[in-house]
Parts: sequence; C-alpha cells; structure tokens
Amino acid sequence: MDEKVKLIEEIKDLWGEKDTPRFEIAPELLEYLTLKDLQELKAKILQSQKVLSEEQKEWLFQFRKY
Repeated sequence: MDEKVKLIEEIKDLWGEKDTPRFEIAPELLEYLTLKDLQELKAKILQSQKVLSEEQKEWLFQFRKY
C-alpha cells in the first residue's frame, strides 16, 4: 500500500508542474486505481513531458545554425 500512496503523491506532483497536460481523471479518484493503473498513468505523464509543444519548438528553432 505504501507504494500506491507514493505513486499517487508523485502523480499529483507531476500534475502540479507547469507544462504537464492533465489527463481525464480527477486527482481525488487516484486512490481507487490499482497499482498497475497508477504506474501506467505516471509513465504516460512522464512520456508527455518529453514531447515538445509547438511553442517550444519555435523557440528552439531560433537557435538553429545554418
């Protein structure tokens, strides 16, 4: 159970970060998910953080050398 509580807190922390997209689940419902569901949700959140937004790509593009 401790691992589940830890995962829930990690997910809530990740959701608190500025550029992390929200998923279609209320944070209050996390405690009802299984450990496997929570692990998959955390993995999706971390994966989504790796994807650059168009705004970020445009900003990075200005530093490209020709």
